[in-house]
Amino acid sequence: MSRYDVFRRRIAPIAFLVAIALIARDSCDKEQRTHTAVELDFGDARPRVRAVDVEVFTGVTGSVAAEPIARFHRNALSDAGIGPCRFDLASPDPDGELHIDVDLGAEHRTMVRRFRAVEGSTLHVPLADDLRPR
Repeated sequence: MSRYDVFRRRIAPIAFLVAIALIARDSCDKEQRTHTAVELDFGDARPRVRAVDVEVFTGVTGSVAAEPIARFHRNALSDAGIGPCRFDLASPDPDGELHIDVDLGAEHRTMVRRFRAVEGSTLHVPLADDLRPR
């Protein structure tokens, strides 16, 4: 029996079953995510907002954050205010942080908001107080 026959008859089926098991495990892990919608509320500052960028982090410990699990970006049209800023989030952990960068034309404001997501809910993030003129 050659090496190729050993691989084809014994090792290949085992490798195939291991791959199927990993795919099934990954599929089950996706169902354990918390699904929520995130909605940013700019209040009276909405006409001044030119762009917004949001990065979502989970597994935040102290001041150390891992890689972002989601990103959101929206630009305002040239003559109009920014449109609704709402996005869906599937988070592996219900606790996390939103790192929000708002472009007000003449200045940028950066904010961090901690959140606890609830399955199927809408996470309302009020930003009006932080966007008032200085």
